[in-house]
Amino acid sequence: MSELLTVGFSIRHALSFSELIFKRQLQDLRHINSQLRLGVTVSQAFEPYIDDQICLQLQLAEEHGQLSQSLGQISRLLATADQRQQKIRRLLRYPAMLLMLLVVIITGLQLIVFPQVQDLAGTSQSTHHWLWWGIGGIVIGLIGFVSVLQLKQQPILQRVEQLSRLPIIGGVMRTYYGYYFLAAYTILISSGLEMQEILRTLQRAKKTTLLHQLSTKLATQLAAGEPLMTALMRYRFMPAELQIILAAGQTKATMAQELTALTELYYQRLMAQLERLMAWIQPIAFLVIAGMILGTYVSLFLPMYHMIGGLG
Repeated sequence: MSELLTVGFSIRHALSFSELIFKRQLQDLRHINSQLRLGVTVSQAFEPYIDDQICLQLQLAEEHGQLSQSLGQISRLLATADQRQQKIRRLLRYPAMLLMLLVVIITGLQLIVFPQVQDLAGTSQSTHHWLWWGIGGIVIGLIGFVSVLQLKQQPILQRVEQLSRLPIIGGVMRTYYGYYFLAAYTILISSGLEMQEILRTLQRAKKTTLLHQLSTKLATQLAAGEPLMTALMRYRFMPAELQIILAAGQTKATMAQELTALTELYYQRLMAQLERLMAWIQPIAFLVIAGMILGTYVSLFLPMYHMIGGLG
């Protein structure tokens, strides 16, 4: 859609042309096209297929005449997310095969070899240690599952702030939501809106969206007399460079140009951080497997060591 609009297609022509190319999505494309013929807006037609955050960005772009540019940013993010998922699956494929093989070997050792070694050593002290490891793993898994559920139930602004504080993925989360905020803010600044108009525009969005909750908080803080810069910098995902651009006091056109460049910079920064994060996936997986192998060897040879020591 983004590429077709860039070369001069209309929305309906782009969708009709897409129906000829994307046969797997033909039913969805026809539904979207039929909605547009009924007079539904582009953001409303796409709403069943995208999340609230992307839908809001699409709605803002549609209202302020930057649909093609916003579609390009959205499609780039979605394509990046899909490529990242495929790369993660490729990175984990070999460790997953090793892990399954290791589980089979450990199970065989536990059922066949360990009982015989323990009988020879005359000890049954370590019989239940694998059970305790299993119980500990289940408890840790349940704690993690409950924590994720609690995190999902929180308002998105609070959830983003908590994710931004995490030690490993916090940097990526800050950059991603900083990019998301810059993309939406650039659209509104390019339309010539002042801050109060921007806040009123964002407050009309769905209450579940990040920008609605952020604009509501900012409006309250500004009404209490807090400076804009101070209110913005309360949030960990807010780009620090934004403070410099807003403090320069330049025209809306110049500010929009600089914000566009900063948005692109944040996208490149996000891609670099994701690549660095994914580079750790395989080493961590292999460390886990190595730990399991080491634990298996210790469990196998420790009784034998005690048996040899007893014979001496």
